[in-house]
Amino acid sequence: MPLFRRRSRPSGPEPPRWVRVAVALHQPEAELLIGMLAELEIPAMVRRTTWDVPDMLAGGPRAILVPADRELEARALLDPLEPPGGGTGPHGAPESRP
Repeated sequence: MPLFRRRSRPSGPEPPRWVRVAVALHQPEAELLIGMLAELEIPAMVRRTTWDVPDMLAGGPRAILVPADRELEARALLDPLEPPGGGTGPHGAPESRP
């Protein structure tokens, strides 16, 4: 009989996979984006993308995460003017529209 055994996982719904849909420059901007998503009842959370500096408090970039099944809806709300495909030409320059 082995000394270490793997515990069996409870059979329940699989937790959602979270994907990044936006990056805010600081905590207040992240809270604004979270509020916009909350109006459409899209669950979201904020994660720091760099180390926290105590002197800056709410400073520093934050990633906005939503469940993978709500990603397109969240992106449509947060980037309504971005064209499909990113809107960049072959050299990274913005595409010109006729």
